[in-house]
Amino acid sequence: MSFCFKLTTCFFVFSILITSCSSPAPKAEKTAVINDSLRIKDSLPPEKTVKQTIPVNDSLDELAGIIAATLSESNLYPQITSGPAYQNYRKEFSCRWNHFDSTRVTTLVQFQDSVLSKSLDSNNTLFYPFSGPDYLYAGRFFPKVQHYVLVGLEPVGSLDALSKVKPDSLGGYFNALHTSLNAILKFSFFRTNSMEEDLKKEDLDGVIHLLFLFLKREGNGIISCRPFQIDSLGQKNYYSSFSAQKKSASKSKGLEIQFVSVDQQLKVLDYLSVNLSDPALKKNRGVMAFIGRDSTCITYLKGASYLLHKAYFSRIRQSILTRSSAVVQDDSGIALHYFLSSNRKWKFQLYGQYTEPISMFRKLYQPSLDSLYQKQGAVPLGFGIGYNFKDNNSNLMIAIPN
Repeated sequence: MSFCFKLTTCFFVFSILITSCSSPAPKAEKTAVINDSLRIKDSLPPEKTVKQTIPVNDSLDELAGIIAATLSESNLYPQITSGPAYQNYRKEFSCRWNHFDSTRVTTLVQFQDSVLSKSLDSNNTLFYPFSGPDYLYAGRFFPKVQHYVLVGLEPVGSLDALSKVKPDSLGGYFNALHTSLNAILKFSFFRTNSMEEDLKKEDLDGVIHLLFLFLKREGNGIISCRPFQIDSLGQKNYYSSFSAQKKSASKSKGLEIQFVSVDQQLKVLDYLSVNLSDPALKKNRGVMAFIGRDSTCITYLKGASYLLHKAYFSRIRQSILTRSSAVVQDDSGIALHYFLSSNRKWKFQLYGQYTEPISMFRKLYQPSLDSLYQKQGAVPLGFGIGYNFKDNNSNLMIAIPN
């Protein structure tokens, strides 16, 4: 399915690459690169940009607004927003999102205000392995973080894939977006198998689409979007375009999105499309160097398939236990016995109720965690999260080293 439309004059395709954003200072003329060669001027009325202390890239920001269905009309892409496919999508998705926002998200914000903001010291970095494109929960639970590092197996994707669509198939792209969000909006996590299927389409080809959707729906402004790979020293090497990244055989591809929050804070989201198992990391040493650049971080684990229970995820598990100023997780994260046997002493805050894992992971039941819940007691959680997403089955633990 695709995002096809007919643009007049010079912007008739969508392949986007931002040339530079090393400094957020305003410039006389903001530009974006289209098809790696064609440049367009910022054509938005001055009063819209004056309100921004930190300037956004209007091309990317409007594109994110279209994906997130927040724009009623677009200055740069009027053929999309004026069409019936987009208008129907905007009406239907906005209704769906507003219901989600007024029910589930309200409880998340309350938990952040009453628990997380008071329990956790401020930290500039959030590390969220096995996240896929889930900025939604990362942003809601940790709104003060300056640097988000999300990791998943899902591909980065490319905005230039959107140029391949035909005008009469625009509705298909929006339907694909709808479908890809079913699990996260209903169950609070992305299903890996579903993501593998949803994000292998020609147009909806990676996490970039959903990251843009969540970032914009949370009120952020997009400043830049740059594809990169991680070298052996853990440094970012930027590609000239998403097309170039897609053709690369690198096993450490990533995406950097700089954005400005509602309260005018400059932030960075790095998404890494990498395998975090020990065998993969042994062949890809730069990934651990990149992850370890920030000496401390808050780690968040949700719907993590119990992978950190396994012996062959020891490297990333040890990094988390060594570097984290706090670990916020459901029981699918790090098994309790690894905390207890680490070189650090941990205190645990327990929320919700620990029950036997769902049938797929039933063998990974933790008697020690059950015992801790029974002995220490837990505070009611009030919302569903993780694989046992029903309110009375969900659990959440905050582990803080002494």
